Amino acid sequence: MRRVGTLLCIIVFAFFAAYAEGKEKNQIRIQCQIFKLTGSLPGKRFVDESIWTTEETPDALKDKVTVFSRGWFEFGKDRLEFKDGRCFWKNKAFKIDSQKKVKLQEDRIKLIYSPEIVVDEHKGGAFNIGSEQPIQYFSKRKDGLFELKEMELPTGLFVEITEAVEEEDKDYIRLTDIEMTMRSVGRRERIPGVNLSVGRPILSEQKYVFYFRVRPGKDYGILIRPEVGQGGFLIRLRASSTRSGTFTASNQKDKKKR
Repeated sequence: MRRVGTLLCIIVFAFFAAYAEGKEKNQIRIQCQIFKLTGSLPGKRFVDESIWTTEETPDALKDKVTVFSRGWFEFGKDRLEFKDGRCFWKNKAFKIDSQKKVKLQEDRIKLIYSPEIVVDEHKGGAFNIGSEQPIQYFSKRKDGLFELKEMELPTGLFVEITEAVEEEDKDYIRLTDIEMTMRSVGRRERIPGVNLSVGRPILSEQKYVFYFRVRPGKDYGILIRPEVGQGGFLIRLRASSTRSGTFTASNQKDKKKR
């Protein structure tokens, strides 16, 4: 009987230990809004308060990737602004998880993707934005005429976060080794006798690896400039957690419903 009682206690203890471990597991939610900037970058813009964990921008990323907690970009009379941990368009705050579309100047700035991932602490995740349309180009035939063709290329933006960790004593969520890969058409093959850039596309790839810390539930901006051409990506990023109370139970239920 003693052996049975001891075994039963061990089983009950193991059950409650596993239950407590599962209950206390800290989940981290990473939300993004990714904007595509077309043409040249806004002439009137300002970014401040760099938040690199190393306290300075890594040399490999200078003039290519800017991470900030406060800044603004003007598009004519309209302004996209990051301040006080939130994001504003035309002086009106909009939610990062809102289903309501924000009316932007889509010829200059366009919201193209709103990814969201939920991971356990010390785990990572990834998301990918691919081109929805095949890339067209002209090919010169032997008879001298031109033929329109389409090519599927892995263009777009791939983002992978190796690990998300919450620093309770410092009130930060640390996103370590964020790898961003941006693929685009860098140039096109020349067609003899044609001055227009309409030949077969040649893929260009930019890859950046960095890490930084963010405060739970606050908005941050990441501006990515292409090495070739104009435009770029502007990413609004927010990390929240169950432990900090910024990732609430109601949010988790909403996530399961989708």
